[in-house]
Amino acid sequence: MKKLLCILMSVLLAFSLTAVSVNAVSEEAVSNEAELPLIYLPGRDNVTFFKADGTPVKNPKAIDRGNYIKEHAEPVIKELAAAMVTGDYTSYVQSIVDACKPLYEEQICTPDGNIQEGQYINWDYRTAPIVKQNTFGIPAYNFFYDWRVSPLEIADELDHYIERVLAETGKEKINISARCIGANFMMAYIAKSYRGDYDHPFRVQNIIHNTSAVDGYIAFGALLSGSIDLSADAIDRFVTYFLEDGSLIDDPATIMFAISLVSLMNQAEALDLGANIVEAVYANVANSLIPELARCSTYGRVPAYWSMVGDKYFEKAVDYVFNTKELKTEYAGFIEKIEEYHALIGAVNPATGNKMYEDLLLELDSQSINSCVLAKYGQVSFPLFEGCEITGDSRATVTELSFGAMATDVGSRFDNRYLEKAERLGIDKYISPCKTVDASTCLFPDSTWFTTNLEHGTFPQQQNELMQQFFAANGELTVWDEGVLDQYTEFSTGTLLPVQKEAQTESLWTDDILTLIKRFFTSLGELIMKFFSGLFQK
Repeated sequence: MKKLLCILMSVLLAFSLTAVSVNAVSEEAVSNEAELPLIYLPGRDNVTFFKADGTPVKNPKAIDRGNYIKEHAEPVIKELAAAMVTGDYTSYVQSIVDACKPLYEEQICTPDGNIQEGQYINWDYRTAPIVKQNTFGIPAYNFFYDWRVSPLEIADELDHYIERVLAETGKEKINISARCIGANFMMAYIAKSYRGDYDHPFRVQNIIHNTSAVDGYIAFGALLSGSIDLSADAIDRFVTYFLEDGSLIDDPATIMFAISLVSLMNQAEALDLGANIVEAVYANVANSLIPELARCSTYGRVPAYWSMVGDKYFEKAVDYVFNTKELKTEYAGFIEKIEEYHALIGAVNPATGNKMYEDLLLELDSQSINSCVLAKYGQVSFPLFEGCEITGDSRATVTELSFGAMATDVGSRFDNRYLEKAERLGIDKYISPCKTVDASTCLFPDSTWFTTNLEHGTFPQQQNELMQQFFAANGELTVWDEGVLDQYTEFSTGTLLPVQKEAQTESLWTDDILTLIKRFFTSLGELIMKFFSGLFQK
């Protein structure tokens, strides 16, 4: 009996030790997953360019814009006046190109799509120390890149850098996060790696797309394809939107005066007349001016920017910018690079009707390689193209940033029929409390988060914490999990709060003309009183 008890105790102890061992392995596996090295790709302007002799490449953003415009405005205006009289805009176009070309001549790529000979950046993926840095509150291995060249070329550099990180950390996989155009470089790496371009297994475990440009930004597509649409109503709403919140001008009377003046001009069709004049000039010069400017500036002369031209505009843009047989021959190498990226990432897959990146991300998702998407909404873009009023972050629409969310124009909301249909289908939970965004149409409706009142380049701490939660959960995190940010938040006084109220259907731009006249003269009277009060105080 005693011997039997000893045997039973031994068996129980063995089972107990096995269970402890299994639990330990399980916890270690979870810990390892949570601690996978994070590779982070920032947006553009993350490096400094140098020429072969070590001097910095001229940065167009570093010039004194006021003085530069003052210096070049007079000859351009003279040429425009002459062109409007004669109907010949050739010299006018050339004067604008002559003014802009020197700004970019050192920074643009060659017609083959390569950086100019001898240029380099102040960071080397082959020799940079493999050290974690605190990036927006998250320990990460930052990967910097020359944002001018093809994302497919940078993908090869990223693979080399990841090899170094894995060797240093002893891990076999990485998590990866990117924002803005950095997401295009990240997606190029993911696509090339998944199709087997490198001599190792696929190494990505979890992915974060933050204000991603992978789906393209409508502004780039419209600009490079010549799809400019100047609308007086859009100008009116743009001015109203950016003045109404008081962030640009502190004085309420000045704000109301400016808004009322622009809106009155629109109501009286004076604004429309101005827009028509600009459009008439544009119609005469667009087909020569826009391609010329594109080919001499970073917008059309760096392959990476073409990764932000969505499929809707891509083919038209290529034909528009390189609009002759001779140009297509001269820029053959450049065109080959941008078309190769587009075919791999942005083009529509005829077999599925999805874009190539969509099919790839969905396939990865089916293999538990999860994606988290962070998008912004509530702002309008510059009133220069169709779709500029769709809610977004002033750079791109929320539909582009979120990979497919249905959205309204700023200042409007979904109509009752749309909301009732969503309720019948049981997807109304995905619609924002402000009734302006519908996440149910996203690529990843359960792991896409939206924030309003947030600038393109602002990243609150709560979003950083959300990203940490996503990686710690090995990508198994949804908007419905307890203790996670709401799917829709509002940036207010430096923090993110749940969106509570519905969108205002009324704004200053919806006032009738009598109300506008009243607002105009009331605000004008206040400004006059302030002016004379200031004089008497002096």
